[in-house]
Amino acid sequence: MKLGFDCHAHAYGPVKNVKGSNYSPSRPAPLLDWQKNLESCRLSGGVLVQPSFLGNDNRQLLEMLAKLDHSYRGVVQLAKETTLEEIAALDAAGIVGVRWNLIEGRSALPNLSDPQWIDFLDHLKAMDWHLELHLEGNRLPEIFPALHEHGVKLVIDHIGLPVDAAPLQDPGCRLLLEAGQAERTWVKLSAPYRSPVINLKPHVQALLDHLGRDRLVWGSDWPWTRHEDKHTYRDTYGWLSDWISDADDRQHILDTSPRALFKLEAR
Repeated sequence: MKLGFDCHAHAYGPVKNVKGSNYSPSRPAPLLDWQKNLESCRLSGGVLVQPSFLGNDNRQLLEMLAKLDHSYRGVVQLAKETTLEEIAALDAAGIVGVRWNLIEGRSALPNLSDPQWIDFLDHLKAMDWHLELHLEGNRLPEIFPALHEHGVKLVIDHIGLPVDAAPLQDPGCRLLLEAGQAERTWVKLSAPYRSPVINLKPHVQALLDHLGRDRLVWGSDWPWTRHEDKHTYRDTYGWLSDWISDADDRQHILDTSPRALFKLEAR
């Protein structure tokens, strides 16, 4: 029996230099290869996230989703001018959220006093979509409070990319812990190698204690762009057991939480 979902992976064909991106992967990441990894861990499906180097060109992602069932969903990148009607069409295609890749040096933080961004966030709320933030923990306070106050559902990538070994000393992690009671912030337990902190188990435990398992999901981050060949898919799946000792909590994070957040249905 298959139970559980990989809530953060990328799939794409051969990629040449993309305008506006300083990175191109050395090889493609075929959808079938990811699905073989899912099968190896007895997972039902998952969430494909638009890779940063493809920008707002979501065509590959949409083509893949068109071949898949409701055990798969997608997260896209969109311009602030995107209309509610365009978002509704994407919703019908299996898209459930938008990603802002705001890692320093790649993109300026959106100006949330811009009426177009306010309208954009309102569109996400109207469609019950989430906004996914890929941002260093020490920079999260620059934008998280305003987004949280707006009321949009937030999904934080990669354990919040902490920069401090102590959860309560990390500015981003502290914000996430404080936001737990509002019940509209989720955190992806994924990609620990993208944080400068070596041991993230204390951060995961703090998130579990304050947000609860309903607000945590797991992702492999396959194929680990910029970190290829450093570990296997089975490694990334095993990290969840290292972080969370209780089997019932792990199963909830793998299966129950993503079903609700991403509107997933197991095959």
